[in-house]
Amino acid sequence: MTIPLIEISEQEWREDSNSKTFYELQGLINQKEKMEASYRGIFPNVDPYLVHELVLRMYDPVKNKNKGPMYTVEVFTEKGTDSQKCRDHILATTGTVPGIYDKGTHYVTHMRLTLEILKKLNDFDFVLGVMGDYTGSNPSMGPMHEFDDFEKRRQKVDDRKKNIS
Repeated sequence: MTIPLIEISEQEWREDSNSKTFYELQGLINQKEKMEASYRGIFPNVDPYLVHELVLRMYDPVKNKNKGPMYTVEVFTEKGTDSQKCRDHILATTGTVPGIYDKGTHYVTHMRLTLEILKKLNDFDFVLGVMGDYTGSNPSMGPMHEFDDFEKRRQKVDDRKKNIS
């Protein structure tokens, strides 16, 4: 049995191809939105850019197999938080002693970061926000962010979500 050949014009092919491309790209955008919603649900106090970057780096089998990549992580806490309690929690969670800044509301440490560590930092009672920067094998540069940076990024993600809807 022979299947009849269907001829279509170049214009029809382009329209069909563009339609397919549009739906593929729209599907990609939808998947990205689902991932960001998952990040916000699991890590509400963590910069979504940090979560996304960490996920990508964690699954680089050559560099980070069985260990996390090196990050400088900054944890912002409520004013009046017991600095010693926060320091001890971060030390117990990360294995490193954080530097303490801004009158005990800003903690900075350099460590191998994993999703599990990030979740423990996120879930600590007094945490307002967590940000971080990949450093690779380079040493930490110390504090690089302010709590306002975290708030601005969170707002940017929320605004982008509203504009897409």
